[in-house]
This record gives sequence, structure tokens and C-alpha cells, in this order.
Amino acid sequence: MITLRSKSDGENMSDEYILDDVIETFSDEDTLLSDIQNNPVKWLLSLAIIVPGMAYTMANESSYASAMTTWGLPENLEWILAIFVTGQLFIAPLSCYFLARTGNVAPGLFIAMGGSAILVANPLEIAEFSEAIGWPFAIFCVALSIPMLVVLKSKKKLLDPGKERLVWCTLLSTAILVYTIAAIVPSSGVALADFSCEDDTGSLLSEVDVLSGVSDACSSLTYRYAPILGMVGAISWAWPKGKKIIDDLSDDFLDGLKD
Repeated sequence: MITLRSKSDGENMSDEYILDDVIETFSDEDTLLSDIQNNPVKWLLSLAIIVPGMAYTMANESSYASAMTTWGLPENLEWILAIFVTGQLFIAPLSCYFLARTGNVAPGLFIAMGGSAILVANPLEIAEFSEAIGWPFAIFCVALSIPMLVVLKSKKKLLDPGKERLVWCTLLSTAILVYTIAAIVPSSGVALADFSCEDDTGSLLSEVDVLSGVSDACSSLTYRYAPILGMVGAISWAWPKGKKIIDDLSDDFLDGLKD
């Protein structure tokens, strides 16, 4: 079982032990099994929400229709698969919020992390939405990230002080940053294109990878990573003690995007 540390211990914990704590927490069979046994319906629901999108991502199919054909399912049901992939834009933050509100922080965190990972692994869907809707979609994506920030801000009501809370906050903060990269960064790139680029958004999307590095097609797109810094500030507001951890995570994410 997890041994909770005092508040002062949590404050003095070195960042280098965060990964070890994450592994220890989520490899604690007693803790996981206890939570699953106490909340079987919530965990089954969480798996049902995440597994289809993960299966599609791992299948590396070119479209929802082709995935349904490969799996021997009717192509006209591709909209269901779209819900579990592109729909994570809504599902991940809202499920995290409502599950946390009912005290089910672990399943909520699982959906937030899994849903964000599915989105970042399937960038074309977000790019298509951005192209169709334009700059309002960027504002919409920012608004959808707010429920997860609210959950992070409510950490003291959800978990006791100690290592468990520290690990949970770190993982949820990571999920929020991944969600930002998956949804807010590309939609912000299209918003910048709408306001600052001479070509129309459609032609830019066909010429520029909104997730890649600096683009010669439109120099303003280099600022599309700014929302990551803004989200770091928002996470630091929701979790002041984790500011150093989040700064390090954001630096790693930005370095990875630029490579």
C-alpha cells in the first residue's frame, strides 16, 4: 500500500524521484486492485472509452472506414470509431471532471491521459476541424481544457497530502500538457494563419505540418507553441508547488516538438 508522507516531506521531495514514485504508485497491485474492486463499473466504463481509440491508433489504418473493414465490422459504423478518437477532444476533459467530482480520481486520470494520448497520435482529425471551423476552434479547445485545470485545482479536496497526491498531480499535469499539444497548438496555428498569413487556411494546411518546426510558408506559425507556455502558467496557478516539475516537463515537450 502507498505510505503517505507529511506535507513538509512532499515539499522537499526531489524532482528526480518523481518517475520512481509514478512507477511505484501504479505498480502497487494492492492499490490498483482495491480501487478496481471498489469501482468496477467506473473502470469498465473507462476502458470502454479508451480501448477503441487505442486500438485504432495502434492499427495504423489510413481511415476509420478502413479500420472497420480490417476488423470485419460494417463501414457505416465508422462514426462510432470517430467518437472514440476525435471525440476524445470532449471525452477526456469532461470525463476527468465528472469522475473526479464523484471521487473517482483514478479512472478520471486514466481517461485524461489515454484520451490526450489518442489525440496527439492522430493529429489529422484536429487539423481538419481547425481548417473547417477556423480561429474559433482554438478558443473552443482552450475552453475544453478548463475542466482538467479545475480538477487539478481541487486536489486538496480529492486526495490527502503526500506522495499519492504528488504523483496524481504530476500525471494530470502531463495529460493537460499533452492535450494542449494535441489540440490547442495546431488549432492556434490555424488561428494565426487566419489572421497573419496571406494564403487561405486550406492551402496552408496542405503545405504546412502544424505540429512540425518553423515553417517558411508563414512565419507567424512559429508562435503556435505559445499556448504551451500559457498552459504551464495555468497549471502553476492550479498547482503552485509543482511549478518546477511542470517547467521541466514543458521544456522536454518543447524540445521534443522541435526535434
